[in-house]
Amino acid sequence: MTEQKMLSIGETAKILGVSIENLRNWDKNGILPSFRPSPSSKRYYRREDIENFLKKDTKIEEENIANLAKEWAISKTPASIPASFYCETNDVFSARLQSLSILLERLPELKEIFPLIIAIIGEIGNNSYNHNIGNWPDVPGIFFTYSLDKRQIILADRGRGILKTLQRVVPNLKTDKEALNIAFTKYISGRAPENRGNGLKFVKDVISENPFRLQFYTGNAETELKQNTTKLNIKTLDTKFHGCIAIIQY
Repeated sequence: MTEQKMLSIGETAKILGVSIENLRNWDKNGILPSFRPSPSSKRYYRREDIENFLKKDTKIEEENIANLAKEWAISKTPASIPASFYCETNDVFSARLQSLSILLERLPELKEIFPLIIAIIGEIGNNSYNHNIGNWPDVPGIFFTYSLDKRQIILADRGRGILKTLQRVVPNLKTDKEALNIAFTKYISGRAPENRGNGLKFVKDVISENPFRLQFYTGNAETELKQNTTKLNIKTLDTKFHGCIAIIQY
């Protein structure tokens, strides 16, 4: 295996959301060994070693991951989550998304559509950072994880939510249901505050033309999109989410 197929210590630190010094200590203590072509060489990490490390760090049954994301997004005080699920900054999210992209690219059945999967994940995840800069109510960053076996991706944030984002340019919006409808169906302008909604229209278009499914929650509103979706069905929930949560099936 060549160095070109490996990750530098800096790239690995971003994916794991830890410092380079932490990685050096983990290497020294055998927690996450690096690969060094020679004793004086720089440290490199195999992607499969990183993925295995993340799996070991995650002791939660896969069927409970969606429930954990919902609990984290609903609770008054954020629930504890594994470090491997938390992306405090956009850099960490981008690095982990790149890692997922490489994994999906290896699957022959996803050869034609994996870029679209990555595109909608990136759109939803980046929105969380772009529209909450300096305005995170409590915990910055997002919950982001995936299961290749279940073909599922989950993202969540504890941000301001779509209603408060769009109220900056549509002040007469009153409910999460109204805001979610506008976010997925109406173009209102090109100014920064509402780009979140316009991005979700892109997500809707991609899903309607491909074998994907999206469950999306914001505030007390929920909708589900799938291939050939023409009419948006939005429900009002008894519970209320901080920010947004998205569950993608492919």
